[in-house]
Amino acid sequence: MFRGISHITVDPKGRLAVPAKHRDALTQAANGQIIITVDHTDKCLLIYPMDQWLKLEKTLMSLPNVNPSVRHMQRLLLGHAAEVELDAQGRVLLPAPLREYAAIDKHVVLVGQATKFELWDADAWDKARDSWLLGAQQSPEATAILSQVLL
Repeated sequence: MFRGISHITVDPKGRLAVPAKHRDALTQAANGQIIITVDHTDKCLLIYPMDQWLKLEKTLMSLPNVNPSVRHMQRLLLGHAAEVELDAQGRVLLPAPLREYAAIDKHVVLVGQATKFELWDADAWDKARDSWLLGAQQSPEATAILSQVLL
């Protein structure tokens, strides 16, 4: 399970060092092989260990692509999917088109989401997080959900 938030710097070549606490799990689960693709709702990237990606890919391809929404999702997730591998120093090279999509330059935030990660430009993450916090504070529905989950 991938949990927590890590602030990371992307080097000038577009590489990011995966935090040590996640490196071993990625190596054990998927031999260091990961898939990076776009998020369809936010300007961030999704990072999956290969074993989790294969499950998602199988499910996605089993959906009826005569449905335009399914076809669009397949195009976005599969079409942008880049297979990368952790190098000996635990770094991954973020492909330029994916960095451009998520406006990733130097400072990023890696957000654990149980079976995958989200990778955000640090400024975009701060703005989105602040917006979500404000929305949650003003939403009776969010309060009800948290009450159910946290009790």
